[in-house]
Amino acid sequence: MDESEADKAAILAVIRSETEAWLQRDFEALASHWLQSPQTRRMEYFASLGIRIDEGWDAIAARLETIMEHFPEKHADFERVRWEKVNIVIAGNMAWVTYDQIGIDAGDDLKRELKILHRVDGGWKIGCMVMLESTVEQANSPLMEVDADKRILWTNRLAQERIRDHQGLAVDAGRLRARRREHDPALRDAVHLAFRELQGQTRLSLSPKQAWAVALGEDTAGVPLYCWVWLEDGKALVSFDDAETVARRIDGAKEIYGLSPAQVRLARLIVDGHDLAGAAELLAVSINTLRTQLQRIFGKTGVRSQAALVRSLLSVEAPNK
Repeated sequence: MDESEADKAAILAVIRSETEAWLQRDFEALASHWLQSPQTRRMEYFASLGIRIDEGWDAIAARLETIMEHFPEKHADFERVRWEKVNIVIAGNMAWVTYDQIGIDAGDDLKRELKILHRVDGGWKIGCMVMLESTVEQANSPLMEVDADKRILWTNRLAQERIRDHQGLAVDAGRLRARRREHDPALRDAVHLAFRELQGQTRLSLSPKQAWAVALGEDTAGVPLYCWVWLEDGKALVSFDDAETVARRIDGAKEIYGLSPAQVRLARLIVDGHDLAGAAELLAVSINTLRTQLQRIFGKTGVRSQAALVRSLLSVEAPNK
């Protein structure tokens, strides 16, 4: 092993050991990996808590000790933590490392980290840490990150479990595609639109949240299949089997089109693949009543078929409050 590779291995060992010390609530072991200087910095961004910056080792130590006192439980399952997209650059007695850290809290939670290390007495010490918590990994539906060519960059646990048998989506040579080829152009176009928005000059926080519904045909029971391409945390994401998104879209349609509660109930059943006869049985009303409701929904939404209605309902976003 040459000197550069030996340094990289030593840096990774520091990162792993510091993480294990944190999980074991061993402050002394954790502190041994930090440069204990007034210039040391620790910066965090949490979606729910905002930004936290601790300047100088004394402030960092006080912060970490307080957390350990409030949450003293040890986490023995260190082996579930993993690091991906690791990049190490070494210049003399300094090095910077970027990586994705997955599984330190629970499940597939992801944190993107930057650490700047100094070589001190032949060993490496952490002088600065920047941690960004990603929000999308907390989703309750199957979720994937893709690049502009639909290459899969990351999946959460639900997506890993369900994609293999999904009737609308498939993975082919590392790329996401519609299982039925005739729907693949729509998926490709939605991803391209997402990246066009992502690469624009307007910050996503200043523009309305964009999402694109992609029809994938029907499953064996005749229920329409959809996925959504959307933007979050500066990434293009694809979600599927997403009941929360369906509910949110129909709730948005209620406000945008002025649908009555009875019309919303019918719309949801149509989105779920029920015909009017099946919906009439579930709602305990006559099919003629539902025909009348459907015509009124058509009038409010400006469509003339149930397929077009489903596309319209699933393509709207609830207005910002």
